[in-house]
Amino acid sequence: SSYFLKKVKPVFSRDDIAVVNFEGTLTESGARANKKFTFKGPAKHVKILKKGSVEVVNLANNHTLDFGQQGFEDTKKTLKKNGVKYCYNSTIAYKTVKGVKVAFIGFSQLAGAGQSQVRSAIKAAKKKRAKIIIASFHWGIEYDYYPSGNQRAMGRYAISQGADLVLGHHPHVIQGVEKYKGRYIVYSLGNFCFGGNVNPRDKDTMIFQQTFYVKNGKLLKKNDARLIPCSLSGKSNTNDFQPQILKGSSKERLIKKMKGLSRGMNVSIGKGGRLK
Repeated sequence: SSYFLKKVKPVFSRDDIAVVNFEGTLTESGARANKKFTFKGPAKHVKILKKGSVEVVNLANNHTLDFGQQGFEDTKKTLKKNGVKYCYNSTIAYKTVKGVKVAFIGFSQLAGAGQSQVRSAIKAAKKKRAKIIIASFHWGIEYDYYPSGNQRAMGRYAISQGADLVLGHHPHVIQGVEKYKGRYIVYSLGNFCFGGNVNPRDKDTMIFQQTFYVKNGKLLKKNDARLIPCSLSGKSNTNDFQPQILKGSSKERLIKKMKGLSRGMNVSIGKGGRLK
């Protein structure tokens, strides 16, 4: 279980919190949903997250209920038992780092999550005195490299309500990053540690990393973020299910691609992937 995130663990173990979209279930339930793709694994697969140093997962996505309500309850129980926090809809995950309370909220536009749910979750997190609010959204159109109007409207709405960072997923490919009101909206992180396909055509993915600065209980307007270009596989002609960090010309190619995808989004991406 340490195999899958082995090559990115040096990044995840050095940060305070790593959050991912957990798309699937940890269950023995046989009540499979009637759909083309369903994902499940045994409870012990939670060790992939633990050994990979992932502390928080988003469960608001279109595979959480692949094995019904039972599959969902089993998944939550296993995550909880193993100290992995989760968020979805009105369930907010909180982590305190160096005395700073961070809130994680997660919503799926595919399940019809709208502005009122987002607004009330952000309000609840503020009430609990969270200084940093990170919103995950499952949204957009599969295999589309540009965010839809819905994504852009919802991402900006979340920021205007008080989210400090918006992270998107579902399209299976990376999309651009927007800077809005001094905050970042990462429209799609792409696939990462992805078991749904033995050889995805586009293996480009990334880690989005941001450092937040809090002084006297106030979040400073300092932006310290970067894209860490990755491939979802260590092999170009197959999926070895082990994402790796890109170097050299591959890294440069992906940064250039992200620059193109982020054009007109009020952001500049430096040579090494630093955002301004």
